[in-house]
Amino acid sequence: MEATCGGFEAVVSAFSKQIAELREATLLRVDDTTRQLHTQDVEAIEATVRALEHKLRDIKAYVAREAAAIPQVEAVVAACQLQQHHLHHIAGHLPTYLPSLRSPEVAGVKENSRAAPNQAAAADGGGGGGPKKRPPAPRRYITADELASVSSYMRGRLTADRINAALDEMAALAEGNAAMVAAARRNRATGPNKKHAMWIAFNVAPHEPLKGRSWVLEADLRTGTAVRLDKTGKALLTLLRHLGRLQEVRVQADGATHLVYVMLPGAGDQ
Repeated sequence: MEATCGGFEAVVSAFSKQIAELREATLLRVDDTTRQLHTQDVEAIEATVRALEHKLRDIKAYVAREAAAIPQVEAVVAACQLQQHHLHHIAGHLPTYLPSLRSPEVAGVKENSRAAPNQAAAADGGGGGGPKKRPPAPRRYITADELASVSSYMRGRLTADRINAALDEMAALAEGNAAMVAAARRNRATGPNKKHAMWIAFNVAPHEPLKGRSWVLEADLRTGTAVRLDKTGKALLTLLRHLGRLQEVRVQADGATHLVYVMLPGAGDQ
């Protein structure tokens, strides 16, 4: 009897399991409408995947191009760093103004009482049939390294900019003297400084150490702005002589000795 009951329960269990499987199969059955919705969803997913694949290919191509450009970028960066180093070096050694420019510090030189007559004389010297235009006075500027090589007691508080401003001013005065001498020798000196122009042309300029050179009388510096005949100015002139920019020459004129500063050109300007 017990065996019969056990078999009957097994049959019922198997029958129940088959019914459950039939129910699951019934749930999985779909009609045509549901099948169409599933198809649309699958197509949409496929289109999205294809778009992502296309973007992925673009990203890979972009990364490849950027990777190929890295050596070129590194070369450009290295060149820029080298250029920056050169510019820093130049900025540290270049004066604040160049020979073709004028320092604002010596702009007042043009207001000197002799400036206008000197310019007029220079204009007269440039007329037709006159001599060839004279070369400008040498302006051999001092570099910061050159100044640093001088002993501290000699340079004191002088800076390269101030020294170069003095060179600019003295060169302008020397060019003015040369213009006055040329005008006086051609009998074209005019204005209130005509007498002075005649004096330097026939009493100072003929001395052998001054011929063909750019020079400034010590008296010319009394009205200077960048260099004066005070303690600082004397130290500046001494420094310029030490650095080979100036040479002192003493000449006799009208029974008196006059101190003249000759501006020395560089080796390549001889």
